[in-house]
Amino acid sequence: MATRRSAASDTTVEAVEKKAAPSPLPGKTVRSLAVVAEAIRERFAKGEHAETIQQELAVSPHVFRELLSHSYKLVGRAPEIFEYQEKVRVGELAE
Repeated sequence: MATRRSAASDTTVEAVEKKAAPSPLPGKTVRSLAVVAEAIRERFAKGEHAETIQQELAVSPHVFRELLSHSYKLVGRAPEIFEYQEKVRVGELAE
């Protein structure tokens, strides 16, 4: 039986740039609540002190407590509060 060659086997493989994973640390852009919530939970599970995590990730005490006690999708206004605080932090909004 003869083997067939597909057109795809004649092409070259190009390097694909990988996007860097979004950082939970404060930077020049607005962070995603999901990324920050995951980082908080991971660090808390490893045994880091809550105050240290809150200060390093620059999250308000209200949002921090809500993220530790509930899923961020089920929390009352934490997503809106977090987004507002992030926009103020990066300078998109004035306080």
